[in-house]
Amino acid sequence: MSLEHILQALEAEAERQITEIEQAAEAEVKRILSQAQIEAGAVRQKHLAASQALLQVERTRLLNRAKQQASQTVLRGREAVISSALTTTMECLAALSNTNAYPQLLRQLTQEAVDTLGMDEPLCLHVREQDVELMERIVGEMKLPASVTGDLKEVIPPGQMHFYPAEQNGQSLGGLAATVAAGRVTLNNTLEARLFRVSNLYRAQIAEIIFDEPGGQEG
Repeated sequence: MSLEHILQALEAEAERQITEIEQAAEAEVKRILSQAQIEAGAVRQKHLAASQALLQVERTRLLNRAKQQASQTVLRGREAVISSALTTTMECLAALSNTNAYPQLLRQLTQEAVDTLGMDEPLCLHVREQDVELMERIVGEMKLPASVTGDLKEVIPPGQMHFYPAEQNGQSLGGLAATVAAGRVTLNNTLEARLFRVSNLYRAQIAEIIFDEPGGQEG
């Protein structure tokens, strides 16, 4: 084989190897690019999932806050309705003392006070000034060892019990408060105190009647 043929063969072999190297390099570049795209896609999916999770958390937080605010608004509205109903009831009680039913009611409240406190010691019955004459008559009819004082509009005895006086002019709605042994024991049986106790004890039932919701609860 001549030198020229040998050189041609070597040149052809070199070109073949260069072609194979170029093809291998191109294939590796495509593989690297493909892998990079896959990894980039995975990173994007990871960030997307994290963003969606954060958005869901924020959505849940905003939704819960909106529900809480709506619930508070409803509760405030219901409380206003209940308070209005109790105010109306108090106004009816204020008018009760001017009816023929009041003397019997006052006698009943007095009997409850006697049943609770007993008659071992003399009682002092605190009533409104306008009820003094009526109460003295009731005391006489019931033959009670009791004195009558027309000072119910004040807190009696001071610092021991609040008689929940009516809003206007600090006057009681009626009823009585009874003390034993110089005020050591006090029983508040005024109409407003009775209303106060009932409204707290039966608040859920009051809400049920007003809003027609069985099992309704008020806080």
